[in-house]
Amino acid sequence: MDYATQASVYQIIVKNLKELGVPHVEFSITDTTILVRDGCYVGRSLVCGRVRVVILSGGQRIEFRDESGGILRVICLPPSIVVGADAA
Repeated sequence: MDYATQASVYQIIVKNLKELGVPHVEFSITDTTILVRDGCYVGRSLVCGRVRVVILSGGQRIEFRDESGGILRVICLPPSIVVGADAA
Protein backbone atom coordinates (compact mmCIF):
# COMPACT_ATOMS: atom_id res chain seq x y z
CA MET A 1 0.00 0.00 0.00
CA ASP A 2 1.60 3.30 -1.06
CA TYR A 3 1.58 6.43 1.12
CA ALA A 4 -1.29 8.12 -0.71
CA THR A 5 -3.46 5.01 -0.30
CA GLN A 6 -2.47 4.70 3.37
CA ALA A 7 -3.43 8.35 3.93
CA SER A 8 -6.82 7.86 2.26
CA VAL A 9 -7.59 4.72 4.28
CA TYR A 10 -6.39 6.43 7.46
CA GLN A 11 -8.74 9.40 6.87
CA ILE A 12 -11.68 7.09 6.18
CA ILE A 13 -11.01 5.17 9.40
CA VAL A 14 -10.59 8.35 11.48
CA LYS A 15 -13.81 9.87 10.12
CA ASN A 16 -15.82 6.74 10.88
CA LEU A 17 -14.33 6.22 14.34
CA LYS A 18 -15.25 9.80 15.26
CA GLU A 19 -18.79 9.23 13.95
CA LEU A 20 -18.97 6.09 16.12
CA GLY A 21 -18.09 8.13 19.20
CA VAL A 22 -14.39 7.45 19.71
CA PRO A 23 -13.21 10.79 21.15
CA HIS A 24 -9.43 10.64 20.64
CA VAL A 25 -8.59 8.76 17.46
CA GLU A 26 -4.88 7.96 17.49
CA PHE A 27 -3.31 4.99 15.72
CA SER A 28 -0.78 4.10 13.07
CA ILE A 29 -2.07 2.34 9.96
CA THR A 30 1.24 0.43 9.87
CA ASP A 31 0.92 -0.75 13.50
CA THR A 32 -1.82 -3.31 13.03
CA THR A 33 -2.35 -6.97 13.83
CA ILE A 34 -2.16 -9.37 10.89
CA LEU A 35 -5.19 -11.66 10.65
CA VAL A 36 -4.62 -15.24 9.50
CA ARG A 37 -7.26 -17.94 9.02
CA ASP A 38 -6.27 -21.53 8.19
CA GLY A 39 -2.76 -20.33 7.40
CA CYS A 40 -3.90 -17.70 4.89
CA TYR A 41 -3.71 -13.92 5.22
CA VAL A 42 -7.21 -12.42 5.53
CA GLY A 43 -6.53 -8.84 6.59
CA ARG A 44 -5.40 -6.50 9.34
CA SER A 45 -6.93 -5.34 12.59
CA LEU A 46 -6.49 -2.49 15.06
CA VAL A 47 -8.29 -1.35 18.20
CA CYS A 48 -9.06 2.28 18.92
CA GLY A 49 -11.07 3.00 22.04
CA ARG A 50 -13.94 0.52 22.22
CA VAL A 51 -13.93 -0.19 18.47
CA ARG A 52 -12.01 -2.86 16.55
CA VAL A 53 -11.30 -1.96 12.93
CA VAL A 54 -10.85 -4.87 10.51
CA ILE A 55 -9.39 -4.15 7.08
CA LEU A 56 -10.08 -7.20 4.97
CA SER A 57 -7.65 -8.59 2.41
CA GLY A 58 -7.93 -6.88 -0.94
CA GLY A 59 -8.68 -3.56 0.77
CA GLN A 60 -12.25 -3.40 -0.50
CA ARG A 61 -13.99 -3.52 2.86
CA ILE A 62 -13.43 -2.08 6.32
CA GLU A 63 -15.47 -3.37 9.25
CA PHE A 64 -15.99 -1.53 12.53
CA ARG A 65 -16.85 -3.91 15.39
CA ASP A 66 -17.85 -3.43 19.01
CA GLU A 67 -16.18 -5.07 22.01
CA SER A 68 -18.28 -8.22 21.64
CA GLY A 69 -17.53 -8.58 17.92
CA GLY A 70 -20.83 -7.21 16.62
CA ILE A 71 -20.67 -5.15 13.45
CA LEU A 72 -21.22 -1.42 14.00
CA ARG A 73 -20.51 -0.33 10.44
CA VAL A 74 -19.13 -1.65 7.16
CA ILE A 75 -17.42 0.61 4.63
CA CYS A 76 -16.82 -0.45 1.03
CA LEU A 77 -13.91 1.52 -0.36
CA PRO A 78 -14.15 3.35 -3.67
CA PRO A 79 -12.46 1.55 -6.60
CA SER A 80 -9.91 4.38 -6.96
CA ILE A 81 -8.52 3.63 -3.46
CA VAL A 82 -8.59 -0.16 -3.93
CA VAL A 83 -6.74 0.09 -7.25
CA GLY A 84 -4.05 2.21 -5.54
CA ALA A 85 -3.66 -0.41 -2.83
CA ASP A 86 -3.36 -3.22 -5.38
CA ALA A 87 -0.70 -1.36 -7.35
CA ALA A 88 1.48 -0.92 -4.28
